[in-house]
Amino acid sequence: MILVLFGEGVSSEAAEKPIAVGVGVGISQGVLSSTKPFVLKDSKGKKVSVGKSATFTCSGSRLETPKGSLTLPVTAQGPAPIIWDKHPYRGVLKLVPAAKGCNVVNVLGMEDYLRGVLKMETNPAWPPESLRAQAIVARTFAMKGLGRHRSQGFDLCATTHCQVYRGINAEDPHTDKAVKATQGMVLAVGKELAATPYHSDSGGATANVGDVWGGSVPYLKAQAEPVAYTSPYSSWHLVLSPAQVEEALARIDVRVGTVTGMTVAQKDPFGRAVRLEICGTGGKAVVSSHKFRMAVGASVLRSTVFELTAGTTESSGAPMPEETPSGEGEEASYFSESVEEGDLLIAMTRQGAFTTAELMDMLMHPETRAQHMAEALARGGRGAKTPPLPSKAPDRRAPGKGFVFRGRGWGHGVGMSQWGAKALADGGGKAEKILGHYYPGTKLRSAY
Repeated sequence: MILVLFGEGVSSEAAEKPIAVGVGVGISQGVLSSTKPFVLKDSKGKKVSVGKSATFTCSGSRLETPKGSLTLPVTAQGPAPIIWDKHPYRGVLKLVPAAKGCNVVNVLGMEDYLRGVLKMETNPAWPPESLRAQAIVARTFAMKGLGRHRSQGFDLCATTHCQVYRGINAEDPHTDKAVKATQGMVLAVGKELAATPYHSDSGGATANVGDVWGGSVPYLKAQAEPVAYTSPYSSWHLVLSPAQVEEALARIDVRVGTVTGMTVAQKDPFGRAVRLEICGTGGKAVVSSHKFRMAVGASVLRSTVFELTAGTTESSGAPMPEETPSGEGEEASYFSESVEEGDLLIAMTRQGAFTTAELMDMLMHPETRAQHMAEALARGGRGAKTPPLPSKAPDRRAPGKGFVFRGRGWGHGVGMSQWGAKALADGGGKAEKILGHYYPGTKLRSAY
């Protein structure tokens, strides 16, 4: 049960928590700008006035500009927001040393940070109570994750590995109002912040955290959605060839030879696939459905709520799903889903799935990673030792044969379903009720 109520403009006696967000990683050169003149100040107190634009290069501990050389870290600050990579940011921007070049870090207040997050994580046109619930969940994640990227000189990154953040460009009056109305409010269990994973659509019932990532969290148990709803992901299907299944299994170090059969070996009480049994010419293996999904690709096999049958590859192939609206897909979700996508990115890089230009673009512009991964997957990971899914090449060992996944939902299924939260809000449910359902036993409290 959630006990603490909130309303418009909840006040806070303590200071707001600052957060440092990595908005550029491994930058060797770039341009900072603003609509008004600003100043660069280095770690030794040296200041350089750069007008409205500053071209820079990073090397070792030095930042070189046309106006002089500075010692990292360097802070850019002025009367107007500083712009990096076409995105203006509140607070200040800092350039900190990195293994290669430097990292661009936005340091700002927690509430302003959330203003640049929420639109990326949900639809601003959705009911206000669902937006309030999302604001509390996103704030809790950010507070609990402070220091996650400490070794790189910031707290959280601005990509799907943490939460997608786009600064002032992502602000919206509706989501701003949700942030303000829940100011400082977080979910907690005792004295600890709660873990608040969320996903797009549970497919009818959430998942038990132990079936997805292991362990046991009392407030992250499988439970049916209290309100029936439909979403763009209420029905989908996918066909994978035996070769594609083998490629996915190799990615999680499972090898059964040529795949000859695959069935759901275990379901949870609500029908979600928990384990798969896969048979091949070299034996059989039982694997976690979640791990298999991540090996295939979270944007390819949308969820683990599916029925599995044998079929043909002619009717469907293994297409990438259509582009997901901002804030409504797996790319915007929080917790290990995005972490494991990061692991997939590393594996694809090692396999040579990206061109040199793509690698450079991802280093300089982390927000392009999801796009480049999708493009690499779509072309079959050309150049990779083990091509990422979906493979475009025909399966010569079993022509026309495949495994048909007919499912619903999108995401890992743990914690809050965003479409489920919308349905509850559409029915008049308050944010407290929404959070109380998806995180039972947690309580709302002020973080400041």
